[in-house]
Amino acid sequence: MSEELDVRWRRARAWLERVRAAASAIEPLVREIAALEEARTRTLPWQTRSGGGGGGSVGAHSDPTASEAERRMASLESLIAGKRHELDVLTDTVGECGAALDRMRHTLGERHAQAIELYYIDRADTWSEVASEMGCHRQTLWRLRDEAYAWIEVYCRMFLT
Repeated sequence: MSEELDVRWRRARAWLERVRAAASAIEPLVREIAALEEARTRTLPWQTRSGGGGGGSVGAHSDPTASEAERRMASLESLIAGKRHELDVLTDTVGECGAALDRMRHTLGERHAQAIELYYIDRADTWSEVASEMGCHRQTLWRLRDEAYAWIEVYCRMFLT
């Protein structure tokens, strides 16, 4: 039965797994960006103290500390920009799912959307955990999940192709 469901709603599950992976990656990426920004903040005094940043000082160009600080600053800026872009992509993916869940709430109902949100965005470990959180039996949750998968399959075909 599980294999049949995997094939039947393959596109919906693939999209939701991508959302789950994005939701999982956001928090560590935010911490990584904060660490890079902290490193940039620590590098800035070296760059300005050594005369870097276009001060026009002849010594700034010959000082290995200044040129190293400038290289490090450029590298950190590039890394931060890349990580921020990655974060934008991840948050867009989760936001796209949020828009789908809002549509689902209007079409199927709150409980369907809640089940999907708890598992894929809030990243519950198991569907049994979701059932417990929602205060329903596993069979009820599976019915809600399967109906939500069917709805998402149609949504994916209409809005995400």
